[in-house]
Order: sequence, then structure tokens, then C-alpha cells
Amino acid sequence: MNEQKVYTHIDTDDSVLSLHDCYANRIQFENSILSFYFQNGFWVTPSHRANNSNETVRTDFSQVDYHIDDDVSIYVFRKNIFGKTIRIEWTLKELVRLVNNSTFSLEFLYQYKRYNEELLKCWLHFDKAPYHYECQIEIPTSKVVYRWNNLCYDKTW
Repeated sequence: MNEQKVYTHIDTDDSVLSLHDCYANRIQFENSILSFYFQNGFWVTPSHRANNSNETVRTDFSQVDYHIDDDVSIYVFRKNIFGKTIRIEWTLKELVRLVNNSTFSLEFLYQYKRYNEELLKCWLHFDKAPYHYECQIEIPTSKVVYRWNNLCYDKTW
């Protein structure tokens, strides 16, 4: 993977950034920082000072760091043999392992922000039926940092 440690842009104001429909292909948890790596970037709106277009465009390889204040809660929703949806709690270590070994790819759908917490609604994709599970990741955080280098003006919303 093309992991980078130095970035041109470092943003803490995410009001003009979005993870919607973006895939994290690697996760790392170290020193109370939960990092998601995006091979195909995340979205930057025209309101961002670095975006010189009138379009929402993707970044190149990027990273989002959540500075964790407490335990992360992860819930995966699956149907049981009777067709009822059940909620299964996963550990952060389990999610990291299953995404990093490519068992699942993690697609971000929606972000909900509350005071010192973010709720991420996601899908875990895989290559057999039913092909995805819905999941929620509750992250107790007081700081989120978005890191990226370049905008890809040929990749518009």
C-alpha cells in the first residue's frame, strides 16, 4: 500500500469534507489514535480553500485520525436463520483485522456528530451473499484530523 506519513493538507474543520461513499482499505489503532486510510481519498467541497473548482472532488490517498477519548463501540447488523436482524458487537481489534486482511471492505455512508462523539454508519462489503452487512461505529473523540495531499479534479461527485 502507498501509505504516506507527510501530508500537504491537514484539516480539523470537516464542515467542507465528507467520507460519504468512501472506502477505508486499512485501519490502524495506535497511541489512542484510530486511523482510517483511503486509497481513493475522500470528498472536498468547493467551499474548501484548496478546491479551485465548482465541484466536489476527491482527494488522492488520504487518512483520517480520530483521537479516542474512551472505548470505541462497533455494531454489525446481520440476519439470523429466521430472517430477523440481530446486532452483534465487534471489538475494534476484530474490525481492524478483518479490514486489513481484506475479508471486508469498509464503506462510509453517513457521519453523525455529537459533542465529543461521532457515529459512523457504514457497510462492510464482502464477496458472497448477502454481500454486505450494515455496521455502526461509535467513536468517542474530541479531535478528528483529515490528512491529504492533492485534489483529483477528474473525480467529481
